[in-house]
Amino acid sequence: MRYTSTRDHSVNVSFEQALTSGYAPGGGLFVPAEFNLAKFSTEDLRRWKALSYAELAYEIMRRFISVDEISDGDLRQIFADSYSDFEREEIVPVVPLKLDDENSKVYVSELFHGPTYCFKDLGMKACVNLLAYFGFKRKRRTTLVVSTTGDTGPAAMHAVCGLPEKVKPYLNILVHFPKGQISKLQRRQLTCIDSPNARVVAFEGGGDDMDIPIKRILLASHSGDNVLCGINSYNIGRPLTQMVHFVWTYLRVAEREHLEVGDSVQMVDIVLPTGELSV
Repeated sequence: MRYTSTRDHSVNVSFEQALTSGYAPGGGLFVPAEFNLAKFSTEDLRRWKALSYAELAYEIMRRFISVDEISDGDLRQIFADSYSDFEREEIVPVVPLKLDDENSKVYVSELFHGPTYCFKDLGMKACVNLLAYFGFKRKRRTTLVVSTTGDTGPAAMHAVCGLPEKVKPYLNILVHFPKGQISKLQRRQLTCIDSPNARVVAFEGGGDDMDIPIKRILLASHSGDNVLCGINSYNIGRPLTQMVHFVWTYLRVAEREHLEVGDSVQMVDIVLPTGELSV
């Protein structure tokens, strides 16, 4: 799988290059160059029904990462490690809601059983583990530059500080948060971690005021031995790894409702609560 830019289709890079860059050159976002290579078939979905969450993550992400970049064994281990500190064995419980209308069926995917109690844990730990893998492989130091309004920062901080000792020298993190604008719990999650490879900075202003400065810094630092990398949602690793819980939810609902997996008639609608819409 190769990756290109939303702003320049002449860009053609590996998964490692896309992941460790954050933004594409020129400020675009990295996307798969050929989406057809990553399509899931009905047979795939049926084969994945009995998999654990980590096994499903491996199967999905294998479509987006060449075996030449990460071997099967290493990729399996990365995802096994990425959910090892979740409080629930199924990682994402899919729970039915009791409704007055017996003809309606609603399920809720609980995305808050990670170490920082936020859905960001589902993608962040895996993304950080992938970055750590490449940093250790290249013996190259990478510094993650993060801006947070409360969720991303703690998830990223926990993921980095929980890395094995052998890879910690190759991955540092610097988190920026708006002073007085995150919850007390989130502030403590950021500021009460004692780790030599983690730093936290409070800034004056709104939650998104660091976005443009960080983008400028990252776009000016695409080369060198000490790599700066953004780990907010524009990084291709984030949407790819967070995609897993959508497939997981579909499979669990199909199982509970005795639906034929892949049936285009028996549809499952997924409603996604979301926040700010950036232009």
